[in-house]
Amino acid sequence: MSDPAQPPPSVRDRYRGRTPMGRLRMLLWLVFIAIPLINAISSHTTGLAKALTIAAAVAFVVVFVVVTLIDPKPLRDLVAFAAIAFLLAIATTLTVLDRESWATLFVYTVAVGAMCLRQKLAFQAVVVCAGACVAALLVRGASFGTAISYAISTAGIGMLMLVMADLRTRNAELHEARAELARLAVAEERMRFARDLHDLLGHSLSVIALKAELAGRLLPHQGREAAVHVSEIEDVARGALTEVREAVSGYRRMTLDDELEGARVALSAAGIQAEVLRPPVKLDPAVEAVLAWTVREGATNVIRHSHAGRCSLKVTAGLGEAGVEVLDDGRGEDPMPAGANGHSGHGIEGLRERVQRLQGRIEAGALPDGGFRLAVNLPVPAR
Repeated sequence: MSDPAQPPPSVRDRYRGRTPMGRLRMLLWLVFIAIPLINAISSHTTGLAKALTIAAAVAFVVVFVVVTLIDPKPLRDLVAFAAIAFLLAIATTLTVLDRESWATLFVYTVAVGAMCLRQKLAFQAVVVCAGACVAALLVRGASFGTAISYAISTAGIGMLMLVMADLRTRNAELHEARAELARLAVAEERMRFARDLHDLLGHSLSVIALKAELAGRLLPHQGREAAVHVSEIEDVARGALTEVREAVSGYRRMTLDDELEGARVALSAAGIQAEVLRPPVKLDPAVEAVLAWTVREGATNVIRHSHAGRCSLKVTAGLGEAGVEVLDDGRGEDPMPAGANGHSGHGIEGLRERVQRLQGRIEAGALPDGGFRLAVNLPVPAR
């Protein structure tokens, strides 16, 4: 269970830790402790001083190794402060009471501070260790130049480790961001594919259902006409299958002329008089694709929901804007009433996303005198 008084580690703090190779390099630093230890052992005349020096050095090494080999994350504040205080006390005591070369221990102490403390406290540990190094050496009687030299080494190692920790943290953050972007890209592609399949199959299946119903009505009395509708059902089904295959392959690009012609045929089959107005203007492929989706979605909704007798599909194109208007004289009801979440059907929402992606405008709603109007206007890129 986490300590409620311990703040949750940030991403930066979680990844301040060491890799196995990094921990091995930290342990290799211990070789430099052997130099002052050998000098102290060889120069001590009494066994007690020698034993105390060895015990203090061993205790320092043990704490350093334990801290270095722990899990790669900041310690709890109290534990970290205790470890740093213990190491700082030994480094100060040996430097003041024994010899100047023990000031090397301040470098190890500042390294532990940079590893163990959270980001906001690590810099303060560097300053404290450098200051303690200067004070201990001056008390020992070392020259000011020597004290400053050791302090600069201590502060330099501490700052270097902070920079390395920051680089590791940023690399970890970039890795997490890259993974999140990949996840979002997959989710976006799934939504796009689901939307495209809905738009592709919705229109074709509506025509198939309508013609199947007509064929069923005609079959008992007008078998020849029923056969014509059955043949058209087969053609529409094959076309829908081809569209799905092309969508899956990613090669399909809708054209406005094809969708206008398909809408005219589907509306006529549903007994709705269709009026198509299309100026002979070449449009940008991205703009044309969205307008083609508008024609398909509008015609599909008219056939499914409007109970209209007439429907006009009007394409407009100017210097700075192109658009499509689908207008019927039906009941004027929303083809997919808003649900609890306030959104309309998947087709209109999918179309709205396409329009917004091109920074266009979409209007969909009932008219005061009856009927329903779907209009999309898109900016035309400058040639």
